[in-house]
Parts: sequence; structure tokens; C-alpha cells
Amino acid sequence: MEKEITNFGDYTAIIKRRKYYIVIPFLCVIIASAIIAYVLPSIYKSTTTILIEDQQIPTDLVRSTVPTVVEEAIQTITQQIMSRSKLLEVIKRFDLYNDLRGRETTEEIIERMREDINLEMISAEIIDQRTGRPSVATIAFSLSYEWTDPSKVQKVANTLASLYLEQNLKDREKKARTTSTFIAAELNMLNENINQLEAKIADFKEKHFQSLPEMAQLNFQMVQRLDREVETFQQQIKNLKERKIYLEGQLAGIDPDLPGILRPDGRTADSKQRLKYLHTEYITLKTSLSEKHPDVIKMKKEINSLEKEVILKDEIQLKQNQLEKLKTDLAVKMARFSKKHPDVINIRKSIKFIKKEIEEKSKERGKTQNDAESPENPAYINIRTQIETTIMESSSLRKDRYRLKRKLEKYQKRLELTPQIELEYNLLSRDYNNARMRYQETQHKLMEAKSAEELEKGQKGQKFTIIDPAIFPEKPDKPNRLAIILIGFILGIGAGIGSASLKEFADQAIYSESALALLTGKPVFAVIPLIETKTDLKRKRRKKIILVLSILVGTGLILSAIHFFYKPLDVLWFVILRKLVKLGILSP
Repeated sequence: MEKEITNFGDYTAIIKRRKYYIVIPFLCVIIASAIIAYVLPSIYKSTTTILIEDQQIPTDLVRSTVPTVVEEAIQTITQQIMSRSKLLEVIKRFDLYNDLRGRETTEEIIERMREDINLEMISAEIIDQRTGRPSVATIAFSLSYEWTDPSKVQKVANTLASLYLEQNLKDREKKARTTSTFIAAELNMLNENINQLEAKIADFKEKHFQSLPEMAQLNFQMVQRLDREVETFQQQIKNLKERKIYLEGQLAGIDPDLPGILRPDGRTADSKQRLKYLHTEYITLKTSLSEKHPDVIKMKKEINSLEKEVILKDEIQLKQNQLEKLKTDLAVKMARFSKKHPDVINIRKSIKFIKKEIEEKSKERGKTQNDAESPENPAYINIRTQIETTIMESSSLRKDRYRLKRKLEKYQKRLELTPQIELEYNLLSRDYNNARMRYQETQHKLMEAKSAEELEKGQKGQKFTIIDPAIFPEKPDKPNRLAIILIGFILGIGAGIGSASLKEFADQAIYSESALALLTGKPVFAVIPLIETKTDLKRKRRKKIILVLSILVGTGLILSAIHFFYKPLDVLWFVILRKLVKLGILSP
């Protein structure tokens, strides 16, 4: 039969009937929770707060070369501090986890310590200097350590904070020093590159000094000046040629052997006139003397000799005139054509042939062309001397003109090479200027890196500062014994109600007349009360005593747990009274 609860009296009857099923589980659970709260070891916690200080010197003056992402830096340092070697050193130093060394491995103990160390970031809302917008930034962090020994907890927490501070300084100094070393090495490499480029530029200038861009104006001026000089020499040569032709024309109309000028032996200078004179004298002598007379024979010989000499001399003079004319023609042709021109070659061959004939005729006269009788006519000699002077001046001018042309060609070649040389020189200069610019930039960076390195060495950059050192924990942080007892109290109530409910619904007995009437369907006329014997009374009294004692023991255990593990009862009572006064429930 399903039991029905119709009124509150039924609940009261059930509680009275099942009071032991309620109280005993409740007491067992609460006693067990009190024992657990008492048995669990006390875990003490000590916390250090570390402030992240910004750079003390304005960044406009000295800029740090160390990255300023605080979260990354803290995580990096945490990985270094939480390394096996660091934690093992701390464990040995403070003799931590000595109760676990025989039961767990070293790695498990180190992992246990990592779990006992807690790192929390402390953020705040700040105004970003670059954007002017509010943002959240990490300004500090707290570092805590939990363990059973309060004195060691404090020391370990302070030691961990010191390790964070030392590792941060080491990392920042190392990064700043690494940056300086890297930039210094790059600066040395750039310096070597600049030295190589300077050597290349020096060699290039030495090799192409005359064709450098800065020499282009000078070369152009020299080309113009030499060109004018060549034209001047050309005009002078042309004038000399015209003068030579004019003098040769005058020379052709002058007899080189005009009479009136005596030789040292007293003979007439003109052979032809002398021959005429001897013919007259010879006719006169023949009229008065015989042909065998010595004077006649002597004069006859002289006449024959002069006749031969005059003939050969006329022939030689004719050849000489032809030779001079060919030389004049050769000079004219040479001014217009090269040495390999057919006309020039033919004239040279004709000159060579006439010279050979003159030499042969001169040999017939018993002397060479150079030993022939020199003309004594002053006008002839003067013009001949002017012609020879003109030839010498013309030859000298040709040599000077040739020299100037060679010099002009050299300067023209320099001008022609100037664009190519300028291109190569500009490429070298551009590489050199870029290298110099990069060298100066790197040198400036090195100075900044050195300043940043000194900034980190002097601890003037971003650093960690302990603003709240770890203190000696006066009470344990774990476990929360009062919470355990309260949880046990709630669980005890639940356990008592649950056991009573199970017992009530499992019991098939009838405990009221209404249940009986409902079961039989007939009304109940009378109720016979329970007749208790002495044994029943003793059993009932014993149960009451046990119940009272259980309640007293449980209450005592709860009060003892609160007194020893949470707060002394007198202090707790004082706190409760003060709160009641504040709430206005009690008067002061």
C-alpha cells in the first residue's frame, strides 16, 4: 500500500518515529567531516607582489633595444625559473618535500612544486600614449608559493621573487649586449666593404684619371684649343706651300750664274760667258799663233772642258729644276692625299729616278750633286735659301701638326670614353655612398645600442621591483576547515533525511487509525494505546542518553574545530556581537 501524507502531523510523527535514522547518519557525517578537517595538513601560502617599472630615463633621450612586451618577458622568465635545474636547486636549498622523497620520483616532486607555485598577472586600464585610447596593460604580477611549513613558504616565495628579478636583469643585459655585439659586427663588415670600395674607386681613378667626369670640361676645352691650333698649323703649312710655289716661280726666272762675280782664281763666274770669251781669244790666238803653240793647245783644252761642263751643267740644272717641280707637286699631293695614293707613289718614283740621273751626270763632271759648282748669283741664292727655309718650316709645322693631331686624338678618345667611364664611376660612387650612408646609420644604431646596454647595466631601464614582499603566514590558506564542516553539516542533514525516508517508505507497518481506515475501508471505533513494559522504558531511556551524548559530542567536535582551525570562540563571539550591533539587532 502506498502511504499518503495528508497533514503536517504526519511529518511530525515520521520525525518522532525515525529520529534515530535522522540523528545517527547526521552525527556520523558531521563527525567524519570534522575528522577530515582536523586530519588534513595545513597548507600555508605566502605571496610576493612585483611591480613592473617603466624606463626611468625618457625614451626620447635613450631608447632601449630590449623588447618591452611584458607578458612575453614574464612567460619567458617563468619557463627559465620553472626549469628542472632551478627548482631542484631551490628544493635542495630549503629541504622541501622531504616527506615525498621516498615515495615519489624527482620529476614528480618537481612537478608538485610547479603546481604549488602560482603566478597571477595584475592589469590596469591605462591611456595609450600613441593612440590616446584606453587599453588594458599588465602593471604588476603576484608570485605565491604553498606548502606546509610557514617559515619555508615565506623564504621560498622571496627566493622565487629574487630569481625573477635577477633573471629579468640578466635577460635584459644579455639582449642589450647581444644587440650591441651584432651591430658592432655589422659595422665592421660595412667598414671592410667601404675600404674595398674606396680601394676600387682609387684604382679606377688612377686607371681612368684623364677620362673621369670631372675632367670632361677640361678635356673639352683642350679639344677645342688643340683643334684651333691644328687649324692654325694647317693654315700656316698652306701659306708656306703657297710661298714655296711663289719662290720657285721666281727662282725659275733667275740665272744662277750671272757674270760679274769672280772666283778666287780670277775666272768669270759665268761658264757660258767664259766660254764665249775663250772662243774670241782662241780665234785671236790662231790668227797670230799656230795650232801647236802651247797657248793655243792650252786654250783649246780649256774650251773643250768648258763646253763639256756647260752641257753637263745645263743638263744637271734642267734635272734640278724638274726635281724641284716634282718635290713641289709631291708636297701639294701629300696635303690632299695619303702616302698610298697612286699619284703620290708615281711622283716619288719620278723623284727617285731624276735623283739617280743627276748623280750619274754629276759623276760625269767628276763630282756629285752636292759637290757641283754652287751658284754665286745673290738673288738666286737668296730665293733658294728662302725656299729651303720654307721647306724646313713646313716640315717642322707638319711635325708639330702631327704631334697636335695625336694629342687631339688622345683628348677626343678621352671624351668618347667619358660616358662609359662616368657610368662605371657613378655605379661605384653609388655603391660607396650607399655603403657610407648605411655605415653612418649603423654607427648611430651602435651608439644607441651602447647607450641602451649601459642603461640596462645601470638598471635604469624597465625592471621588476618588489613592492610587497612575502610575509610569514599566520594562518593556513588550505584547507578551509569551516567550509569542510559546513559541507559535512549539510551532507549530514541530507544523509539523515535520506535514511529516514528510505526506512519510512520501506516499512509496511500501520501507525495511525486513518491509515487503517483507509486500508480496510471501514471506520475505526477505538484505539488501544501502546503498553510499555519496564524493558521498553529502559531501552527508550538508553536511546535518549545515547542521542544526547551523540549530540553533545558532535557539538563539541564542531566547536573545537571552529576554535582551533577557524577562529577562537571568544573572538568569534565578539565578531558576531559586533555584526549584530552594526545591524541594529543589539544595542551597544
